[in-house]
Amino acid sequence: MTRVVLATVALTIVYLLVLTSVHPGDVAVGAVLSAAIAAAFARPTAHVGPSLPRRLAAAPAFALATLADMVRGNWHVALYVLGGRRLESPGVVAIPRGERTAAGVAAWGYITAISPDEIVLEADDERGVLLVHLLDARDVPAIRARHERTYERRHRRVFP
Repeated sequence: MTRVVLATVALTIVYLLVLTSVHPGDVAVGAVLSAAIAAAFARPTAHVGPSLPRRLAAAPAFALATLADMVRGNWHVALYVLGGRRLESPGVVAIPRGERTAAGVAAWGYITAISPDEIVLEADDERGVLLVHLLDARDVPAIRARHERTYERRHRRVFP
């Protein structure tokens, strides 16, 4: 029930921002539409992962680590573009999905795609892997280990 209320409030805020209005009639229409949408898409789910306060507490460290990954990825691309490195072994790596939830996979894909040296190609549910194209795919076990380590240390705490 709390999720429906939070979703209703969030959707109403977005509605009012789009309208750029806080007229009582607009607020009422937005609240009714938002409540209908939130109720229609509400589904009972078992509690997965840490509580919301713990997830929020872990978010700043996660954001800083993601920023560091972005800087690292941009540095790698700059080295290739400026001729500091030769493009020798680009390739696609299948990274096991592990225990990631659907929301966790979506967040992982977005966060991975922010860094230009790795691009998510597909989440293959049949094989249970995430396909990622890398500029340097020489050491596949190390790449998989890095993604798993990142998930266990940072990602899981915010997006299970």
